[in-house]
Amino acid sequence: MNTLKKGRPSPAMVVAVIALIVALAGTAYAAQTINGGAIKKQTIGGGKLKQDTLTGFQINTNKLGTVPLAQVATHTFWAVVNNPAEPGNAALSRSSGPNIAAVEGGGAVTVTFPFNVSGCADVAARNNAGTSVPNSGYAQTNSSAANPNAIEVRTRGKDGNNEDADFHLIVICP
Repeated sequence: MNTLKKGRPSPAMVVAVIALIVALAGTAYAAQTINGGAIKKQTIGGGKLKQDTLTGFQINTNKLGTVPLAQVATHTFWAVVNNPAEPGNAALSRSSGPNIAAVEGGGAVTVTFPFNVSGCADVAARNNAGTSVPNSGYAQTNSSAANPNAIEVRTRGKDGNNEDADFHLIVICP
């Protein structure tokens, strides 16, 4: 009789095994029956989602607001201008918008924007559209007296004399 009692599990062990079987069966059932189609919309909070699981397809960007400091970036415009050493041949290499143009004349390159930039801050620097190091010198900017939508850029060599050169221009408006 003593040997039979040793082989019999205790009541606590029986309860623990039954609880384990029920838990495993419930998890297996949930894994088989609950999928993305079974979840109702708007029932899972953002804190319950794994990081990097949502893409732009699942996010309604129209419901997103503007980040407070990002509004400054919506008023920033730029242009990269190629200006080889011949008169009248400046050309826009790339820019922040489709309606930006660059024309050379009168010793300056006039970069025209589709809006009034007379109240904006602007900075230009000698640079180029590629990866090579530009020649020494600097660029000066001035609001155009003839057109409130334009910035005039004059490039100069390291000796201060006028010199056609490539440049980058950035305009930041309030």
